[in-house]
This record gives sequence, structure tokens and C-alpha cells, in this order.
Amino acid sequence: MPASANPSPVIKPVDSFEVPRFSGLSTFMRTPFVPDGTGVDVAFVGVPFDFGTNRGGTRHGPSQVREMSRLIRRFNANGNPSPFDLCSFADIGDAPFNPLNPQASVGAIVKYFEELSAKGIVPISCGGDHGAAFPAMKGTATRGPVALIHFDAHPDSYHAIYGDRYNHGTLVSRGVEEGIIDPARTISIGIRGTRFALDDRDFNKKHNMRVVDYDEYESLGRAKVIEEIHRVVGDGPVYVTFDIDALDSCHCPGTGSPEPGGLSMRDAQMILRSLGDLDIVGADVCEIAPALDPQGVTALNAANLMFELACVAAEAVVRRKQRSL
Repeated sequence: MPASANPSPVIKPVDSFEVPRFSGLSTFMRTPFVPDGTGVDVAFVGVPFDFGTNRGGTRHGPSQVREMSRLIRRFNANGNPSPFDLCSFADIGDAPFNPLNPQASVGAIVKYFEELSAKGIVPISCGGDHGAAFPAMKGTATRGPVALIHFDAHPDSYHAIYGDRYNHGTLVSRGVEEGIIDPARTISIGIRGTRFALDDRDFNKKHNMRVVDYDEYESLGRAKVIEEIHRVVGDGPVYVTFDIDALDSCHCPGTGSPEPGGLSMRDAQMILRSLGDLDIVGADVCEIAPALDPQGVTALNAANLMFELACVAAEAVVRRKQRSL
């Protein structure tokens, strides 16, 4: 990370050498709670909202991830500077929504993230099911289409489910149709598992979107997939969305649609760490269902993924600040 970054941001996490990690209110990474976002460069945001799935409960995900993120320390294992020393981080609370009216909630969440974008805040959100990622991404991509790096066991490119066009399985299709993501700069990684129909990836093919299913992931290997991600997304703003079921089901028992034979946590960490040179404008981790994993393994892994995203988002913020000088 650049050594010339702001060495003393005002907003940073509690020092765990001074305040035990099991004490105090639970916030993402023990960052301060700053609901109005004043002085914040990168915001952790909860989106405790879901459309209802076969195995529900993801609306409770942000709460458990906040709790498990107490275990995250300040520095990445690779020895780079702490993201919290590069720019200001805070937990700004949860996006608004109406749990009794999921379709109407989409607009409320979009507006909330638009307000963050207007303040120049980079959001790293925690769902909720993967349907919560769409309004977060739409509200963030206010300056034109963004590249999308999409980690998932499923393509999420359906037209509609039960007649509704906004849900946990239409993130990619709605993003393209509404001009939020650039299909030529979109890549989906980890797709696998049983399928509802054999045409479930036709939308991706029609729009020339890159899909690296897990069979291809294995044949290419992690290093080549990292090269492919950079080739596809190129320069320009990038949004990263991580459905936790992209991981092998042994790493995420607490999710609505677990699929065996997926990414290891090691692979996920290393891929995310490779994104530090990209212009990250927002990210999310979704689909954590605490009731299905009371021990918190899934939430702990989600917290670690959010930390890796925080690291690369901080690098992007520093570069943008340097360019504006």
C-alpha cells in the first residue's frame, strides 16, 4: 500500500491492546459508529434484508458478522499497512427498508447508498440475501456503469422468480438491463452446483459476460483466474459482490443455498488481495444465515472477506485522493 497515505486518520478501530475484544458494542471490525458518515472514507454498512429463500434468516447476517468481526486484527497477514491507517473507516449502521414490503424496499436502499455516494463514501456492505446487493450496487454506481467481480455458486442472471424481477437471483440481469454494470467488464467466478434449467447462463452468453465456473477454475488455477479478472475488468470503477456460497459448503454451512465443491477460504483471500490495484468503488458480502450456523463459522469467514475488501478499498481511496491533489 502507498506509504504516503494519511498517517493519522481521525476515525479508526478500538485498540484491542487497550480494550478487550469481547467488550463494548459490536460494530464491524470494532470501528466507531458514525451514522451520518461525517469524515468517513470507507463505511461498513449492514443491509439486514432478504426476499425469502429456501433456507431463510439472512436478514440476521449483519448482526452475527459484526459480532464475529471482533476477532479481526488491524493488519493483514501479508504485512502491508493496516487499511485503518490509510483512511477513515466507520460502521454507519444499517440501510433502511420495510420487511413487510420487500419490493418497495429496493428503492429505499438505493436512495440510502446514493446518499453515501454523494458524500464520497465507499461502502462495504453486509447482507442480507444477495438481493440486497442489487440496490447497494445501484446506489453506488451513480457515475455510470461499473465493472463487476461476482463471486457466487449461482449465475444470478434469471429474469424473474415467482414473477418478481428483484430478488436474490436477479442481481446480474437487473444490473445489465438497468445500465448499472458493464457486461463486457463483468466476470462471475465459482459457478457450480445443480441447476433449475440448462438455459440459466444464456443471459451471460447473450451479453458476452465472462463466467468462470468451478470446473474451469480448477483447470486454470488460481493465478490464471486472477489474471483473467484483471483482463476482464480493466481500468475504471469496479464493484465486488461476494455471495458466501461461492465458498465450498464446508466453509459456509450457514447460508441459504450451500453448494459443495467450491472455493476455499485461502483461494478467496488470495484473489481478493490481488485486487489492490483496481479502482474499487464498493463491495458487499451476502447470504450469511446465523440460525443455520450458530457457531459462527460462516460469519467469521464473512468478516474476514470484508476485511480483505477493506484493504483493497483503502488502497483505491488513497490513489483517488492522490490524483485529486
